[in-house]
Amino acid sequence: MRLRTVERAAWTLGIGGFLSYLLGALLAPNPTRILPYVVGASFVGFPIADWYVRGQLGDFPSESAGRLTLFFLSIFVVSYLGFEAVEFVAAPDSAVETVGEAAALVVALSVGHRAANRGYDRVRAAFRSDSPRQ
Repeated sequence: MRLRTVERAAWTLGIGGFLSYLLGALLAPNPTRILPYVVGASFVGFPIADWYVRGQLGDFPSESAGRLTLFFLSIFVVSYLGFEAVEFVAAPDSAVETVGEAAALVVALSVGHRAANRGYDRVRAAFRSDSPRQ
């Protein structure tokens, strides 16, 4: 089994589980009994996650593992920092906050794609340099 297959499976399970839980919680009429709804929603959540992860892997220029992880981690970090910056500047529950958070997500997706496509090779080259460290 290749590392890229393990990486794809791990991200598919993580994202699919999150989507299933979210959808199950939205559909459950009783918030204390969401487990059957989460199980039912997994028939929708996991295929959507698999479709998304496969689409992201198809965009990357090489078959090496790690690009998908760098993509998602950079999205999480940049979107978190963007949300914090928007909350610091904008009034709570305002249209400015909503637009700012949407803009933060767009920026996070852009940074994630750049990091996975261009930054990944630079990081790998920096850690695999043959020059002795001083």
